[in-house]
Amino acid sequence: MKKKMTIATALLLSWLFVLPMQVSALNLMESFFLKITIVENGIEHEWEYTSPGKYEYEKGEQVIKTDEAKVEMQSIVKLLNLSEKAKVEEMVDVLQKERYPTLERLEIRWMNGESKLYTWVWDKTN
Repeated sequence: MKKKMTIATALLLSWLFVLPMQVSALNLMESFFLKITIVENGIEHEWEYTSPGKYEYEKGEQVIKTDEAKVEMQSIVKLLNLSEKAKVEEMVDVLQKERYPTLERLEIRWMNGESKLYTWVWDKTN
């Protein structure tokens, strides 16, 4: 019996720590629109989500509208840890460390399910 109580207690405690993180993170299915644009070495990368469930990913001249676009969008949102309280400087740091070391520009426009628009813009300064 004590073992079951210990497992149940551990599960309860894990939910208490995980749930707040899930609530604060961006949920695309509850969003109206998200567009992320990154420029690196003169090449533009663009991710776009439009409700309900339309995904697009562009890299330079290549446009992808398949399930690959959804995977790409989910990946960049996770990397950025995008939420209403996200800081552009922190997102730029992560991008430069993880994928885009010579990042030139970041622009994010997100309209959540309550029609609130959030915008982040960063340009490399010389």
